[in-house]
Amino acid sequence: MTIHLQTYILILIRVTTFIVVCPGFSYKGLSNIFKVALSMILSLLIHSVVPNAEVANDLFFLLFAAIYEAFLGLAMGYLTKLVFAAIEIAGQLVDFQVGFSMASVYDPAMGIQASHYGRVYYWLSISVFFILDLHHRVIGATINSFAVIPIGDLNITGSGVEGIITLFSTAFELAINLAAPMIIVVLVIDVVLGVISKTVPQINVLMLGMPIKSGVSYFATLTMLAWIIGRIGNIVSLMPSYLEDFLRLFAL
Repeated sequence: MTIHLQTYILILIRVTTFIVVCPGFSYKGLSNIFKVALSMILSLLIHSVVPNAEVANDLFFLLFAAIYEAFLGLAMGYLTKLVFAAIEIAGQLVDFQVGFSMASVYDPAMGIQASHYGRVYYWLSISVFFILDLHHRVIGATINSFAVIPIGDLNITGSGVEGIITLFSTAFELAINLAAPMIIVVLVIDVVLGVISKTVPQINVLMLGMPIKSGVSYFATLTMLAWIIGRIGNIVSLMPSYLEDFLRLFAL
């Protein structure tokens, strides 16, 4: 097989930028050598089925095309990350209601300040991502992106910008829907504590509320764990279709 160097470099740029951003593949515990090797092998396989791009023998044009491919790969990676971010936001909303947001700690795996339920929801989503074999579907969508958007061709239109805004609003909608049951449970506890404080003023509701909300939230999480995992699976399963729809927005 003859390797067209310019085509291979552009393919490698798009695949590598996607790998280093997409959750599951960008995990900090994975070796950088593994990430580079995976990107190079995928690029080589894609090169064997993608027609050679007609790239002019001009260093400036090649640099411009490389920047295009890098931004496209980053956009695809951040789109997949947006789905996981929606699940993490749901956990943070629960933490805020329970009172655990004050106890957020730095998570080296995620590289951010993460709350307790936020980390639980995030790792549940990563587990479901691999259990449902969605990593293969995401890689397949990445390979298909070279058929939808040929190398060096990128068209940003008004509908594309509108689609990106819609994806962000959808992520917040998914986060609120996932966190809604736990938020309702905590709000009911707050109402009950408010009634108790008015009925029995001698009880220190502030000191009593934190352990009660923590205990009830743990019990509610264990009770609804099957529903939470199923809901997370439904959200993560939308990732390949969102990625394909995103690519169609930028197709010529």
